[in-house]
Amino acid sequence: MGTSPGNVMAVSSYGLGPRVVSDSRIYDSMNVWETGFGVITETTQFKPSNFAYGTLLNIAFPGTGYLGTQLWMSTLGSGVIGFRSGDYSTTSFNTIYHTGNTTRGSGGVLSAASPIMRIACVATSERRDLQEETFLPAGEWGVVNSEARGVTVERVSVGEYKIAGSLGLALEGWRTQDPCSPDGGRTLGVTESEQSEDGTVIIRLFKQRWTLSEDGEMFPGRGAPMDVPSNSWIDVRLEMPKIEMPPPPTITEE
Repeated sequence: MGTSPGNVMAVSSYGLGPRVVSDSRIYDSMNVWETGFGVITETTQFKPSNFAYGTLLNIAFPGTGYLGTQLWMSTLGSGVIGFRSGDYSTTSFNTIYHTGNTTRGSGGVLSAASPIMRIACVATSERRDLQEETFLPAGEWGVVNSEARGVTVERVSVGEYKIAGSLGLALEGWRTQDPCSPDGGRTLGVTESEQSEDGTVIIRLFKQRWTLSEDGEMFPGRGAPMDVPSNSWIDVRLEMPKIEMPPPPTITEE
């Protein structure tokens, strides 16, 4: 019995069998030599910086090097999935983008983002994809994805919308995306944003106006206020309170 060629494989070999593989090298370090399954905890060495607890599949390449492929998945509900492949001593981890950590803009362009609100009249919108995936109504004039639950939006006046329930606009990356035509073509309006100290966000939408300069060049600018066209929406990326996820139960060896 053992892991050599011709041996009968014992329970827990390569991480197979017990619910917890507390004695597995995958548990202590992600630089492993054997193909198998394992768990990742806060004490695991060489793990991704944005990863606390999860599961791991390691596929080792035969030889004497640190070559192989690793797929890791968070168990804290964050939806983080990643991998690395190659020389473990030099290869960095890569995050996989999926429907849980990206959003598709009104023009069809995919952006890495979440939490997201889409501003549009829910009742009269012509877009069947307005409420795709986890997006649900957050008032008469918007929908939010699962990471923005509790956020609401209301129409204050023509082209003006108030968002409440978040910490405000995203602290990093893009914040708003102008409404675009469904085919990914022209911009249908120009957005402006304003944020209060309490996190309330005001989004304003204007018609796009072009001005001809004295030397014959055209410059875009804002025109009269307008509501979101029925064939589009405004994307707003928000900052939400951090949800404290409890760690998994204490891992014990079986």
